[in-house]
Amino acid sequence: MPCWRAVACSNVVSRATYRCARRGIALVSVLGMLALAAALIAGAFATATAASRATRTTRAAIVARESARRALGRAVAGWQAMDDSLPIGAFVLRTSPESSGVALDSANTRIRVQRLSLTRFVIAVDVTVPAVGPTLARRRMRVLLERPPSPDSTTLLAPRPLVRWPVAELY
Repeated sequence: MPCWRAVACSNVVSRATYRCARRGIALVSVLGMLALAAALIAGAFATATAASRATRTTRAAIVARESARRALGRAVAGWQAMDDSLPIGAFVLRTSPESSGVALDSANTRIRVQRLSLTRFVIAVDVTVPAVGPTLARRRMRVLLERPPSPDSTTLLAPRPLVRWPVAELY
């Protein structure tokens, strides 16, 4: 039977052995730090990409909304005698591409003027941004107009928008 003192002394690890066992910890910790840095960089890149897309989409939505408002204003302000001669239920389509300095701000605008009754018209506008390529934003607007009949053929009375109307009076 061995001495307890010999067994206790044989369990002691020398400093040289302890130093050799700890030598691989530096490599593992450096690899862990590199993995953490790579994850942080990937997260920052994903966040920047998402913010860029959101900004581009918001800008396209603003351009589409304002282009639709401009198109409605142009259609009402530039009312043509041809629109007055439409039969009830007929419509006229007009397209107008809007270009700008930036390609993403270009818009393709379609305007539809339809006669509903003798004095009522509807103007519908459909705008897509950008004019070419994948669509980032689309905006549709409609306005119901009442245009009183002109007393003679030489005067054109301006149409006025109807704010609220009952459904029974549309036809």
